Amino acid sequence: MEKPTETLQKKPDLRSMLPAELQAYVKSLGQPAYRAKQLFRQLQKHGAQDFAHMSDLPLAFRHYLGETARLSSPKELRRQISSSGDTAKLLLELEDGVLIEMALMLYRREKARDRATVCVSSQSGCAMDCQFCATGLCRDFRNLSAGEIVAQVQAADRLARELGYEGVTNIVYMGMGEPLANIEQVHRSIQLLNDQEGMEIGARRITVSTCGLVPQIYKMIEWDLQVSLAVSLHCADQKRREKLMPVAARYPLEELIRACRDFRDRTGRRVTCEYAMFAGLNDSPEDAHLLGRLLTGCDILVNIIPANPVPERGVQPSPAQVIENFRRIVEEEYHVASQLRERRGADIQAACGQLRRGENSKK
Repeated sequence: MEKPTETLQKKPDLRSMLPAELQAYVKSLGQPAYRAKQLFRQLQKHGAQDFAHMSDLPLAFRHYLGETARLSSPKELRRQISSSGDTAKLLLELEDGVLIEMALMLYRREKARDRATVCVSSQSGCAMDCQFCATGLCRDFRNLSAGEIVAQVQAADRLARELGYEGVTNIVYMGMGEPLANIEQVHRSIQLLNDQEGMEIGARRITVSTCGLVPQIYKMIEWDLQVSLAVSLHCADQKRREKLMPVAARYPLEELIRACRDFRDRTGRRVTCEYAMFAGLNDSPEDAHLLGRLLTGCDILVNIIPANPVPERGVQPSPAQVIENFRRIVEEEYHVASQLRERRGADIQAACGQLRRGENSKK
């Protein structure tokens, strides 16, 4: 008996196709080229979840597509909205039963356009084994397709509109998984999301995060897209960073910072270093001095993150006063620019992987 995954692989996922690929596919079916444009708009701009509702396509063509092709349309299993109403998290089930998470962060602004940022997953787990991350506890995982990534953004867009916003404005690849370990599908999804006939989300509003895969950072430079890069640093001491983030043993800090500088110089886009603060792990004054010395003169912005607790890993967030003192050292003594990310979603298990892990535990 065939497994669901094997059955799905026999049908092309149209939501993952770039315009030229979709045109070639439609042409192979004996349809005129303009049908490909209609189909692409339905898939990418309108986020159609089945072929039956694509009313601008002939009924016979829709029936044929339904039998021979598929489009990534995850099923919403659980929805959690924070008590403040500004953060939401969805647990989604993919066509083969794999569970992933997606978070939506909402910002009302008086003098600028309201912002709705979606944090998407690129894998259904992670092999990086960072010692403070719940996603790394999900060992049975796979890469997501471009269509499955796009579908998360579309689900977030619908949710944002439900909650009174104009839809998704920004995308961060900071959900489950290491985006650059799935670099081809991540790149493809960005091209689809950026397309003028799709959701048309500007590249400058898209940020890709990595725990420090240096060769892939150089591949990002070759994309020639104005996307931003965020590097999960979390510790400025090489030995301790290797314990927290095993990938650091392959790509030492000196090599990683050099890649960040090259990215900035060749793309013109500023790099952000993510620094999640955990009590007793990486939040001492010594840690602040190490970070300041590492980044002095690099023109790299430090994004200081009051971490959400991850009981599965035994880590807790740093106290507010400790964070304030850490940031003061970095800024005042080393003149390294920083920003403090607003802490959100602790009451809805917003740390990556927690919601999925809870669902799996129940099963």
